[in-house]
Amino acid sequence: MTVLATTLVVGAGAVFAQTAIDGATGQLRQQALTQLDEMIATQAFGGALPPQSTDDPSVLPAALRSALDGGSAVTYDDGRWMWAARDQASGVIATRVDNTPLRIQWTNLQRTFLVAAVVAAVVAAVGSWVAAGRLTARLRRAARTVDETVAGRVTAEVRGEDEVAVLSRGLADTAAALARSLDHERAISAEVAHDLRTPVTALVGAAELLPDGPDAARVRRITGRLRELLDDLLDLSRAAHEASEARAVPADLADTVRRLVADEGLGDRLDLRAGVTSTVLVDPRHLGRALANLVTNAERHGALPVTVEVDGHTVAVQDAGPGFPPEVLRDGPRRFGALGSHGGSGIGLAIVLQHLAASGAVLRLENTERGARATIELRPVG
Repeated sequence: MTVLATTLVVGAGAVFAQTAIDGATGQLRQQALTQLDEMIATQAFGGALPPQSTDDPSVLPAALRSALDGGSAVTYDDGRWMWAARDQASGVIATRVDNTPLRIQWTNLQRTFLVAAVVAAVVAAVGSWVAAGRLTARLRRAARTVDETVAGRVTAEVRGEDEVAVLSRGLADTAAALARSLDHERAISAEVAHDLRTPVTALVGAAELLPDGPDAARVRRITGRLRELLDDLLDLSRAAHEASEARAVPADLADTVRRLVADEGLGDRLDLRAGVTSTVLVDPRHLGRALANLVTNAERHGALPVTVEVDGHTVAVQDAGPGFPPEVLRDGPRRFGALGSHGGSGIGLAIVLQHLAASGAVLRLENTERGARATIELRPVG
């Protein structure tokens, strides 16, 4: 918008200035021709020529001398004077008019349109910034509406019928539908897990009473995995419920992770390496549960040793296994999708995401030369 406004002002100024200068030049030329007629009349009556007139061809500009055709009056502007001359039978007679006013007018026009171009650029820049700011502010409000809808908070209705209002309402409605779907899914998962927990516990107890043997070991392994799955479903439901009660506070990340590793009983299951850290916003309870689930996933689907590295505002859990499957890296964790070479429900990482979302942290998954690496990025203070 700034470039466009400046271009328009400069273009219009150039056209106007050229028209004005052409008109002033024409007037100056007519003045010189009128003055030439007066000098010819003065000479005819035997009067003396004034200083601005001459009958000496040698003082004329070369271009003016070459343009004389023996009868017609000729004008020429040498940048300082507007000349008018005529070749008569008695000889050449010429006169000149000072074109200083024309040069002053041209200078004033240049200055005027330069100032106009600057003013137009400033006005266009400010106007564009204000217009773009109003548009982006509405888009930011639309994004906040989506976030608040997903979080379950009631938001003000988006009013208007323009494109931004329609888009905002569509996003808000979609977010509300997704939030309801997620809540419904979590409620069903919690109910199923709760209802199945008692019979599965009885099934696990019955499996322990079987006589030792390959079949009994297989039954115990399957029932144990089933109990772990139900526990994960209940943990996911609790994490979703507790997320609304999260309270992130400033804390030193290294000290927080050391305390959480000890509280969660992970000290003998991993190698903790803490470098230079910073103060971050963290909910220790949710971060602790996220770390515990990442370490469990690393042990279950990866290979030992498991390392926890604290650096800056990040915490990384590294294992020595085959790494994450390509679809997990591409699409992110999905519930009830296979994870790792041993397979899995995918609920473990979903629980991690739920806990991290409570304090605004981000989970990044990648494969390194050593194995799978899950990095938690927390928000630094300041």
